[in-house]
Amino acid sequence: MGEIRNCIDVFAGLLFGAVNVQPAAAKSKQKTPTNPISKAFTDMTSTNIIKAQKLGKNDDVTFDIVLKPRNEQAMYQQALAVNTPGNADFKDYLTPAGIREKFGQSTTITNDWKSYLKQHHLQADAMDNGLLLVVDGKVKNINKTFRMDLNKATYHANPLQFGKAKPKIPGRLSKTVYTVVGMADHNSSRYFFPNTKVQLAMNGAQADTTTHFAKKGGYTSRFTDRYNVDSLYGQGATGKGQSIGLIGLGGVQRSNVLHFWNHEGASTNPSRLSVKQVPSDMVVYAKQLIQSNSMETTMDAEYAGSVAPQANVRIYWSESAFPTLVNAINSYSTAFNENRVSALSSSWALGPNSYMQLLKQRKVLTPKYADLYNLVYAQGALQGISLFTASGDTGAAKYAFKSVHGNQVLVDRTINESDPGDTSPWLTSVGGTTLPFKQTNYGVTVNVEKERAWGYDYFWPIFESHPSLVQKTPSMLSQTGGSTGGFSGVYPTPDYQKTIPGVNTFAARQYLSNLNQPAFNPALLTGTATGRNYPDVSADADPSTGYMIYQKGLSKSGWKLSGGTSIVAPQFAGVTALINSEPGRTRMGFWNPQLYRLATQSDTPFHPMNDTENNSNLYFTGQPNTDYNQATGLGTVDFGKLAQVYK
Repeated sequence: MGEIRNCIDVFAGLLFGAVNVQPAAAKSKQKTPTNPISKAFTDMTSTNIIKAQKLGKNDDVTFDIVLKPRNEQAMYQQALAVNTPGNADFKDYLTPAGIREKFGQSTTITNDWKSYLKQHHLQADAMDNGLLLVVDGKVKNINKTFRMDLNKATYHANPLQFGKAKPKIPGRLSKTVYTVVGMADHNSSRYFFPNTKVQLAMNGAQADTTTHFAKKGGYTSRFTDRYNVDSLYGQGATGKGQSIGLIGLGGVQRSNVLHFWNHEGASTNPSRLSVKQVPSDMVVYAKQLIQSNSMETTMDAEYAGSVAPQANVRIYWSESAFPTLVNAINSYSTAFNENRVSALSSSWALGPNSYMQLLKQRKVLTPKYADLYNLVYAQGALQGISLFTASGDTGAAKYAFKSVHGNQVLVDRTINESDPGDTSPWLTSVGGTTLPFKQTNYGVTVNVEKERAWGYDYFWPIFESHPSLVQKTPSMLSQTGGSTGGFSGVYPTPDYQKTIPGVNTFAARQYLSNLNQPAFNPALLTGTATGRNYPDVSADADPSTGYMIYQKGLSKSGWKLSGGTSIVAPQFAGVTALINSEPGRTRMGFWNPQLYRLATQSDTPFHPMNDTENNSNLYFTGQPNTDYNQATGLGTVDFGKLAQVYK
């Protein structure tokens, strides 16, 4: 639950029962009732925006200067080579200093940059790979150095220009700049965030999980039993000596995580859990929303550290209430620069590409944002760090930003939208499934007989039998959740996917009408498309068959049933730590080049989900006789077998 995929993604779930709608206040003492259906559609189609506070001349600001790699294409080729069996450079991972030596700017250049900025009273820290400078300083000094006003900063053709005049920066330095990130994030007239208050809490139609949990005495067993992680434990794998990284927009309360680990029989050594503060540029945005005890980060840490019961867990926390490009870049780059984690998981990204395009058109986001993601993520692949991201919880349709008018954003849902932050071909995208369960609501029995793609169309028989439910509970219109997957409109199809049956073809059933209402018995559609297909793999993520998390204050006991693809991605990172801890293993590295090779082999560790019925993320279904389907990717994983066949 509660993954921060973008600023207006709705928390998945179905609300059964009446909606408690507070009537709007009228000018007179009488109250005019609010039409709940109108409110539901309003919440689906628009939200107000949040803007930055005006900066004062003595405020501190952080921004990034991204430096040009030497031979960018060779860098990408090398990142694939070290992760592809049979290549001469296979497993010849680089350190950050090794990346600098081959592809980054020299220490002379970064030292010259630091010296120049210091002369202008700005502090710069250079990453060891020679590709990033994180700069901090007071507004008045930044304005003077770059000849601009941070409160009005916009991008220009010159990557260092953010005002009317070009800054007078020596050519030997300016010619090394790839782009600058974060400088225009404080332009309150052009940069904005959707109000996250449109997110709705999950409340309810959940399967009875008590029996399964009581059987094993631990909640992690829902994942480890189902996907044969237990065989790794049987061989002595514990994750000892490994570190798992988590990208977080919030902090954790240590006692919650240790309580959960103790319940699961994992090591409760306090030194297992650490938090690294990451430089953030958004301290002027809604400080009161910054979370030092985030549910999202808490559940990520709990499950990553229980799947790998002796691995260390390190949280890279950008102390910000909002995801931004500079915060993402700094979080990943800090983790890569430390080079201490062998797997890194993220449960948030910036938002849909239409949002990024709006910011780009307003000249407050670098036009190179998508390329920049690839540039940074490829560094992880070069270092042999396995990167995982949650695919999302809104089903096939993501929110798209249509326009901004005044303080309102017009939004829509479409299958033709994707998030550039979590659909990059350099990440392993993790989708969600629903486990078998049976329950009765409103006299109608819902029966999921076998594991399937996570999509709430399995509740459609209830709506078909009780058509007035949507009118009684219109908030359900905006709570049509499932595992996000489909085609990225930002990135082309990567080579490792191109020869796999099912990639760039699809089968689908339109389970939602144009007004987001349940559509019954939709026809099967087939077709072709292009782009990066995602997710890559899947596991149980449906809150109906989800996971218990512990966070004091969530309930009387502190325990709460949760779900979402964001609770699955860190478990994949945990499995990576287990496999990496086996004697004689080198880092698994970037999974995808091997995953897609293994998918077509006779000893494949994957279980693809090919059914075209009862197997949907509310649009994409399975495709018979294929290895890949857009709702679940290559399918679920037998991790014991994966460890055997993964080179």
